[in-house]
Amino acid sequence: MDIFLTLLSLLDSTVRLATPLLLAALAGFYSERAGVVDIGLEGKMLVAAFASAAAAALYGSAWMGLGAGILASLLLALLHGFACITHRGNQVVSGVALNIVALGLTAVLGNAWFQMGGRTPNLPADARFGEITLPLANALQGVPLLGPLYVELISGHNILVYLALGIVPLTWWIAYRTRFGLRLRAVGENPAAVDTGPASPSPNCAIRPS
Repeated sequence: MDIFLTLLSLLDSTVRLATPLLLAALAGFYSERAGVVDIGLEGKMLVAAFASAAAAALYGSAWMGLGAGILASLLLALLHGFACITHRGNQVVSGVALNIVALGLTAVLGNAWFQMGGRTPNLPADARFGEITLPLANALQGVPLLGPLYVELISGHNILVYLALGIVPLTWWIAYRTRFGLRLRAVGENPAAVDTGPASPSPNCAIRPS
């Protein structure tokens, strides 16, 4: 039983800690399908994490921290797109440059703002997303095997974990069952196929009067 509980604790930590990686992988999926090699995902994650922690520490709100992290990563994505799409720069070089800038910028700003050696301060409970207890968690707690499995592994995560798990099937539906997804995949696989104007008759083709 101790081994089972240890395994559940390990899986619980895996699900929680894999959430940022899952969200980054989904972002990379959209980028790759659009034909953009996003080497700068690590830099976006670092800048988003720093902006989230800094905003949450400043305002004492987890939602403000989440918004700041999203905004920071979007700004880096726009910069990457500006370099690679607008100016046709090398996507790999741009992504590596973003990673280097993010690594240095977060350390410098963290040291300048918080004087903690580049780290952000520990967040109070109000500035963090709390654990969500799913229905029947208390009722099933005493049930052998099923109770610990439901209480430890499925219930008790914060909203971002459940949101990330829900985005996975949503991403599949958007990419393969919507018009936006079709256009996204078409642009990434063959940009010339979607860069066509209205059809016009060939000059060698005679038009017969009706």
